[in-house]
Amino acid sequence: MNQFIEKAFHLVLSQWYYTSLFFFLFFSLLYFLGAFLTEWIINRKNPPLAKIVLAEKQGQRRKEVLNSLSSILVFSLQAIAFQYLFAKGIFKVAFDQPWACILEIPVLFLWNELHFYAMHWLLHRRWLLRHVHRVHHWSVEPSAYSIYSFHWFEAFLLGTVIFFPLFFHTFQAYSLLSLPLLSVIVNLLGHCNHELSEANNPAAFSKYTFRHSMHHKYGKGNFGFMLPWLDQLFGTQLPKKNT
Repeated sequence: MNQFIEKAFHLVLSQWYYTSLFFFLFFSLLYFLGAFLTEWIINRKNPPLAKIVLAEKQGQRRKEVLNSLSSILVFSLQAIAFQYLFAKGIFKVAFDQPWACILEIPVLFLWNELHFYAMHWLLHRRWLLRHVHRVHHWSVEPSAYSIYSFHWFEAFLLGTVIFFPLFFHTFQAYSLLSLPLLSVIVNLLGHCNHELSEANNPAAFSKYTFRHSMHHKYGKGNFGFMLPWLDQLFGTQLPKKNT
């Protein structure tokens, strides 16, 4: 299996057009399959899960899908830069120590939290919020299909998450592949807009779906991806209660 992954990885990164096409298909699969399964599971939950925000707009899903396809195109174009840096030997990927994923995956997860918080805070500065981030906030009621519903520049900013760590460390291939997978799972749960936790404290770890729905509802605060700690540290948490 490890040898197959290595050969496939090198094939995908052998030419820029292979890389771009692969990532377009890869992110499209994650998006459409993930959104479909999330809604399918939620709709079949018994007893039904309560919606957190009720503000769906006419034609919202179509607009979210079109925006998301645009974002996926941006991700696939960014992958060309990844392929170039890999071909030049600046980025290196390892395949020899899969056990290292035990340490690398949590590190990448925490880095994703830091990167997302910083980019999200930046996107809420007045000019960027008005001209860029407003595309995502058009969906006042978030849904599984709004996870990639971005302006192209927001997609570019968020897509840089994988680049910085690779300048400093050679990660295992499995660790790198885990980052978009973990990201889309957390994104889907964060945007599903259904109450998944019975906890009353909005700062509880299990309340991240509620926290992100509040972010969409009020258009500010709760800049963290999944964890509440950065919002608590910098005073950007929304002190709303689930009542």
